[in-house]
Amino acid sequence: MKPNWKRRRVSLLIAAVGVLGTLNAAASGDEVVMRDGKVYIGEIISETRRSVIIDTEVHGIKTRLTLDRRQVKSVTEGETVSDPAPTTGRPSIGIPSISSAKEAADTEEKVLKRDGYNLVLEVPLRGTFGQDIYPLGIANSLEWAKEHEVTDVVFRINSGGGEVWCSMDMVEIMKEYRGDFKMHMLIESAISASIWPAFNCDTITMAPGSDFGGAVGYTRNATGSAEVDLKMNSIMSAKLETAADANGHSGYLVRAMILSEAAVYAYRQGGEWVFSDTTEGIPSNYEVVDGPDTVLTLTAKQAIKYGIVDAMEDGRTLEEFCEVQGIEKWDNAGDIGHEFVERDVEKCAELREDIGAVIRSFYTDLDWLGDAKYINQAGSALQGMRKSLGKYKRLMDKAENYHMPSILDSFEDAIDVAYWSDEIESRLAYMRRFNKLGP
Repeated sequence: MKPNWKRRRVSLLIAAVGVLGTLNAAASGDEVVMRDGKVYIGEIISETRRSVIIDTEVHGIKTRLTLDRRQVKSVTEGETVSDPAPTTGRPSIGIPSISSAKEAADTEEKVLKRDGYNLVLEVPLRGTFGQDIYPLGIANSLEWAKEHEVTDVVFRINSGGGEVWCSMDMVEIMKEYRGDFKMHMLIESAISASIWPAFNCDTITMAPGSDFGGAVGYTRNATGSAEVDLKMNSIMSAKLETAADANGHSGYLVRAMILSEAAVYAYRQGGEWVFSDTTEGIPSNYEVVDGPDTVLTLTAKQAIKYGIVDAMEDGRTLEEFCEVQGIEKWDNAGDIGHEFVERDVEKCAELREDIGAVIRSFYTDLDWLGDAKYINQAGSALQGMRKSLGKYKRLMDKAENYHMPSILDSFEDAIDVAYWSDEIESRLAYMRRFNKLGP
């Protein structure tokens, strides 16, 4: 059963450690570097948009500190370095995984954004949403983009789709940065769930030979077979239509890409193509973009013909993209977007596996509870369920910190936390009373 827990947006910044000067002895633990140069090493308890809570030592005394997120320069989990030299006042661009003091010093001298120039950051979206692509890498890339005054973020997408929850959470992150910079989608292939971030961008550009659309959602039935979820598709379509219209894209196209019964017709008006979902009241020389019995998938040639997207002749270089979009004076922010996305996949995939393992353990104990013949067997099963439920809650908190609050949508047997928290305690209390009343 699906849990009825409150989902909240928590922004997790896993930023670069700007190493200044020489590095001294390595220390094991999490590390928080403050903007004033102070360093705290210990165990991070929680992170939110407003604070970082860490168990650490101050003057040899163990203590728990709540640090103002605005004053935090970087957060690093696991193996860290201690005793950085005081800051020099020179600009730091915060690129992760700096392996030496010399590299850090060289990095500091680099100026990313020249006066009067745009700064362009490319962020890759390659593979399957929810497996090869996770929201955390996008969140960290966009946070970095805002901090370093990036003017244009280019998502280069080549995806056959994946899980809708991942696309939805990604779109929520994109909304947080609306207005901080322009967001562009460069499509090499965007099928199924991958159309969500595309329609939430300011511009859409297609490379030669690319395709775009085909976003019908499926769920598993009782036999494990996939079947079209009409209700879910209708809800998704309505949400994405609104987002597309707000970003200057046609909502009619969205409907046709998700709903098989939706159609799109195009006709010329004032030298431009205009779209309609019906033939009533439009000129007789209209063209059928997509009929009422198919799901729309646009080729680059079609999309360019109807002015739906911008066109690239080559599609491989950022230089050509900037030329197409009229970005004349610009600097490349480098591979930081690639580094964030690639680095964060492993930790998100590990979290997903941990959640699945805890769910399986919980329901295994539930089966044992149903088969229990003796009170001690039932008690052992309930204790196991309670332990799994505690792990499950902690993993859900971690999922929110990783910008994955909707990940439970990918688990058909997600645990109803509110129900089982009360049920387990109630059954354990009954068993304790039974034991007291027994012979």
